[in-house]
Amino acid sequence: MKALVKSAFRIAIAVTISMSACKRAGSGPDAQNQGDTISKAEIKEGVEKIMFPLPEPMNVYQTLENIGATYASNALNPVNSIDKYFQDNVKAVNLGVYSADLSYATIYDKKNDVDAYSKNLKSLIDDLDIKVDYAMLTSEETRKKAENSDSLIKLTTQIFYDVYGFLNKESNPSYAALMANGYYVEGLYIATHLLKETYNNFEMLKIVCQQATPLEEIIKLNEKFPNDQYIQTLQSSLKKLKAIFDEGKGSVNEDQLQRITKTIEAIRGSMVS
Repeated sequence: MKALVKSAFRIAIAVTISMSACKRAGSGPDAQNQGDTISKAEIKEGVEKIMFPLPEPMNVYQTLENIGATYASNALNPVNSIDKYFQDNVKAVNLGVYSADLSYATIYDKKNDVDAYSKNLKSLIDDLDIKVDYAMLTSEETRKKAENSDSLIKLTTQIFYDVYGFLNKESNPSYAALMANGYYVEGLYIATHLLKETYNNFEMLKIVCQQATPLEEIIKLNEKFPNDQYIQTLQSSLKKLKAIFDEGKGSVNEDQLQRITKTIEAIRGSMVS
């Protein structure tokens, strides 16, 4: 599986899945960590692989239409939860969580939620003193130019790249990693929620199964910050999640799926509570 450059949602499926199994393709940090920036090549490799766990948008629309999945607003991190986040590292991880929520709302073209989560992102971006051109998403003029959800998806994707890049190169690379963690975890949480809502629909099951590979990328990214206690706490939980994916040596059964769901709910809960 490989995420392509031009879309934060584009995942090329390089796995074969049968009806019974899915086959896999092959508070803040210390000062020293803050100086250990990640190279541009690693940003390109890492960010492009750590994406919302759904195929590219048009495939998502078709898949969801075929299975009759409705928009699950109750799966999103509530907008008012932002009032609970005071520490910068918690704000950074929820920058990723809310980015995933915004992406999901954008796919469904839910304008009220898009507006609400855009405002939350703007608040966190300001709090973390991130210098990006967020006006391209919030200005009414720009929004009117985005005549369809694909156009808005491109805008939100650009914001994701810009914020990640600024954190990594100009601010605090550990916060960029936390943002990626939040983005991945929230995306997988939404996917497992939809899986339950659609009664373990096979197409949704494939989407969940595909997340073993980007999970490996998240774990590799976290290894770059061995002295960051918050990241390493997440890392410990993510490794437990990976162990469940790995248990069947490339396959997943109902028991594994239930444990994946339970584990990602716990990880996500630790991020947003």
